[in-house]
Amino acid sequence: MEKLQKKLGQYFTPAWAAELIVQKFFPDLKPGDVALEMCCGEGRFLQALPAGVRGVGVEIDPEMAARARERTGATVIEGDIRSVNLSGIQPSCVIGNPPFEMSILDCVLQRAHALLPDDARAGFILPAYTFQTPSRTLRYHEQWSIQADHLPRTLFPGLSKPLVFAVFTKERERRLVGFAFYEETASIARVREKFRSILESAQGSVWREAIAAALVELGGEASLSEIYGVLQGKRPTPNEFWQAQVRKVVNAFCDRTGPGTYALPGWHGERVPQPMAAAAGAGLMADLFA
Repeated sequence: MEKLQKKLGQYFTPAWAAELIVQKFFPDLKPGDVALEMCCGEGRFLQALPAGVRGVGVEIDPEMAARARERTGATVIEGDIRSVNLSGIQPSCVIGNPPFEMSILDCVLQRAHALLPDDARAGFILPAYTFQTPSRTLRYHEQWSIQADHLPRTLFPGLSKPLVFAVFTKERERRLVGFAFYEETASIARVREKFRSILESAQGSVWREAIAAALVELGGEASLSEIYGVLQGKRPTPNEFWQAQVRKVVNAFCDRTGPGTYALPGWHGERVPQPMAAAAGAGLMADLFA
């Protein structure tokens, strides 16, 4: 069993920490609520629930499941959280310390989302690397609001990686709390390399230079949709961060030539000279907005 726990990245929550987590992150639990602990181990979160709150655990290891039942008196379902039958379980919240294996976490989150009512929460102890890339974090954000608080890694003796307690809230107006520039970084990553290079190294206003380069490539004049198109190329993005930057710059610094159409400052309808067009990706366009 110890080898399996090490392989899956399992670390059992100290009872005192489970109690503090329930008090801090689920202070509104009340009699009649149902708390589901996924991958419950010995049931440390089940035993930390307030009086009157029903606890239900899921545990793959039969010995651990039996120990959790004995320890807490709660219902503990034996089975793999990825496939176990949870029909009839209607939790008010989901809580736990799942194995530090991302494929298991993905399944845990999917099952929690399917089980929870709107505006309910799931909270998990997770390795901080869960949220190290915008792509994974924003994939979770498609279904959840997310808030992450750092935990001391010494919570688990021998652990070398930082920890967080992440609260996932199933709500329509989704938010990210404690995650700076995740959406923006993902959006910039989808911009064409030529313009991304300008945004990374321009000497003046990065967005003015990038939009000047885009307008030069488009012949000096273009619609907003054409500017968006040349910036993102063949990889459209649903994120509106950089589109908002484009609108702000063209409205402030470009000449408006028609409904939704903009031109380089001082452009008079002539085609942009080829040497200037060739320089458009080199981050040398700030003088057009001088």
